[in-house]
Amino acid sequence: MHRNISRAYYALMAEHHRVRAAHMKILARGDAMLERKLLRAEEDDEGHIEEVVTYEERLSAAQRRRVYKLSSYGRKIEKLVDALLKLQETSDALERGRHK
Repeated sequence: MHRNISRAYYALMAEHHRVRAAHMKILARGDAMLERKLLRAEEDDEGHIEEVVTYEERLSAAQRRRVYKLSSYGRKIEKLVDALLKLQETSDALERGRHK
């Protein structure tokens, strides 16, 4: 079971990174240096979050809709990753219980 959880986790994280890259590409609007800067920033950094919001405010309505859809999809992926991590913890606890 650990192998299947691990595969699912890495597949979801790869998808999460693809979604984030698409999001940053839209925000950068063709500026490769800005895109690289946004991608290299820590996702949970408050300064980065504020910067992303600033760039999102400058987007057209169509681009904002696209970013919103990507963000919604990204949050769903994060929820699945959290569920997988909880499943892994439960599985580990059960394994420890068997070997006592």
